[in-house]
Amino acid sequence: MIYLDNNATTRSTSKVVEATVAYLTDCYFNASTSSAGVTGADRPRLHAAAAMKKLVNAEEPDCFIFTSGATESNNWVLTSLRRCGNLGKVVVSSIEHASVLEPALDLRQWGFDVVETPVDSNGVVRIDQLQQHLTHDCVLVSVMAANNETGAVQPIREIGELIRASCPRALFHTDATQAVGKMSVDLRAGWTEVDLASFSAHKFHGPKGIGGLYMRPGIEIHPMLLGGGQEDGWRSGTTNTPGLAGLAIAAEEAASSNYDAVGRLRDLFEARLKATWPDIHIHSQGVTRLPNTSFFSLPGMAGVEMADALAAEGIIVGTGAACSAGAIRPSRTLQSMGVAHEIATAGLRISLSRFSTLQEIEKLIDTLGALRHSLH
Repeated sequence: MIYLDNNATTRSTSKVVEATVAYLTDCYFNASTSSAGVTGADRPRLHAAAAMKKLVNAEEPDCFIFTSGATESNNWVLTSLRRCGNLGKVVVSSIEHASVLEPALDLRQWGFDVVETPVDSNGVVRIDQLQQHLTHDCVLVSVMAANNETGAVQPIREIGELIRASCPRALFHTDATQAVGKMSVDLRAGWTEVDLASFSAHKFHGPKGIGGLYMRPGIEIHPMLLGGGQEDGWRSGTTNTPGLAGLAIAAEEAASSNYDAVGRLRDLFEARLKATWPDIHIHSQGVTRLPNTSFFSLPGMAGVEMADALAAEGIIVGTGAACSAGAIRPSRTLQSMGVAHEIATAGLRISLSRFSTLQEIEKLIDTLGALRHSLH
């Protein structure tokens, strides 16, 4: 099978699997007991925090609170506002993942003014529109670091500086799920105004079910899970030592990965796409993107149909649309970018990993050509 849907999830490396299994079998002990220092069950968390500190250049390992993943972390940030007693405006971008957008919209019933700020035709937040929303009553701004569909990278530095100038009391959260492990993330240079950042290990070849929230020193939000006191009281629940052991290795491997090579492979793929089909639409090509991501539309084709047909041929890709009650529902991201319905519903996404090969993308292009011919 050829797997080209790495923004959905990634395959754990052999070293990650080995580290995870060791804490499922040999060292399966509870990290919260008094004997953890003797059994070694406390080591994975320390290792994971140190590895994440290095990967994203955080101030200290204690900046990381580990959760089940970015969905939990995103929900935690948004729902914590309900308990702070500080009603105000919450600003999110129109292309946020559902784990940000849905809890944000839910805040309306609690009295918050929730605003979706738009993006331009390349899927980048419109700074002029965002600035209008950054009023003195703003309590939180949440803008994803990189889009999971188009790969478009947001101007986090510029957004952060604008927030500090316009509403300095507001928290700045970024869903960094797609960015961490795929591009340079530096919390002490470029991301200095980010207060909170969510991430998931399975997006950079770690195990599923483990991720976390970066919290800049001096920032506090209300805990979401109580009843155990783990994570220094920030997030109760038995420590996922196997997951943390795998996350630590994945973060170390990501820190030494060469994503420039992945970007060159993506660019070669897109060049061949355009040479083969001049009418193709490559979304967000005019802006900085994740080096592994290409979201494109072949006019006249249904993206969902093409993805299903490719899967039948042993090639797994993503799609920017979904079937709902017999109708094709286009990508919300492409809709926010103003992409026409017939182009949006034709969207296909490939997302490479550092293990993807030239032979795999050549096979994809050949198979796309055969399928486009047969489906016409």
